[in-house]
Amino acid sequence: MFLENLKKKRILILLIFIFFITGCVKKIKERLQEKPVVTYIEKPAELLLQDANKYLLQKNYSLAAQTFEEIDKQHPYSNVAKKSKIMAAYSYYMNKEYRSSVFAIDRFISLHPADRSLMPYVLYLKGLCHFDTIDNVDLDQDPSKNSKKVFEELVKKFPNSIYSKDAKKKILVANDQIAAKEMDIGRFYQEKNRHLAAIERFKVVVNDFNTTAQTPEALYRLTESYLSLGIIEEAKKTTAVLSYNFKKSNWYKLSYDLYKKYGYKKNGKQG
Repeated sequence: MFLENLKKKRILILLIFIFFITGCVKKIKERLQEKPVVTYIEKPAELLLQDANKYLLQKNYSLAAQTFEEIDKQHPYSNVAKKSKIMAAYSYYMNKEYRSSVFAIDRFISLHPADRSLMPYVLYLKGLCHFDTIDNVDLDQDPSKNSKKVFEELVKKFPNSIYSKDAKKKILVANDQIAAKEMDIGRFYQEKNRHLAAIERFKVVVNDFNTTAQTPEALYRLTESYLSLGIIEEAKKTTAVLSYNFKKSNWYKLSYDLYKKYGYKKNGKQG
């Protein structure tokens, strides 16, 4: 009995020790994961700017962002306050804190909507924040849509900006991602024999994203779905569009063969 009680006490002590150690390790990990924080010390704007640039050169982007923001907080009417807002956004972007960067950018835009000298870069940086989070087509394409929207605003408002050329290229990439997602959903509907829903998806690609690599397949899939529903005239039209625009494409050959096999027969013509 005495030995059993002793064993129980030892086990209890061991469990308490394990919980204590686990708690300590957890706290240490949490402290290590915490961001370094800039201690509030009132300084001239020029000195804060020196500190922020030093952190930036050291690639300590978290401290750089906080210090740039500190300039704006301590010296909101200084000559460097406006640019410090943008540099804070840039530092967040470099640290892959895209939401914080977009927040800082939106704040700048709301405070300085008429600043045409800095706005092209600001819009470009915002577009990059969304663009850099684009993932494969299996996932949500909001980053593609958001980046496209911002880059299109940049190109429209500042067509001669040095950032517009790259923005146009990124719009093409975003368009292809959005179109690929529409195709993915359309093919899913086809597999479920929900051809009307599939047609709507493929039409979006053909009408709104016709400069993307997805367009020839979208036209072929439209032919497939129209034939499945017995809408022969529409299948004929999509095959004709493929013939005119993508005659060398394999999708045209597949569409033509499909229409010839099923479309002609349903029209009462020879196959």
